[in-house]
Amino acid sequence: MTLSGLLRAAFLSALFVLTASAARADVGSGLIGNTVILSAADGAVTRVFYQDEKTIIIRATDGTLAMGQWRVRDNSICTKMGDSQPENCTAAIDQPPVAGSAGVITGEHGDIRWSVIAGKGF
Repeated sequence: MTLSGLLRAAFLSALFVLTASAARADVGSGLIGNTVILSAADGAVTRVFYQDEKTIIIRATDGTLAMGQWRVRDNSICTKMGDSQPENCTAAIDQPPVAGSAGVITGEHGDIRWSVIAGKGF
């Protein structure tokens, strides 16, 4: 799997755990200015910083940085990395992610631990 594919899979898998139905305005507000840390089963760690209402910065496992966009659509969080990548959206959000949120999900790439920390975590 390519780095962008792994990042996309990890990101979507981590946010998928936060599914169901929250108020539209609150779904992404707890992410702005905070970082989501994704830890894969193989020990790889990816960090996603929500810089503002539109921009994310991803620090990949190898330390490289990539810029992307994100938005809230209905009760979902959608991300897009580069012009050639399709937009990916989570299912409806159950508990809006905020600093201190954490959990473990199991996906096709094994367990992914996720947590949200305050501020820019890299």
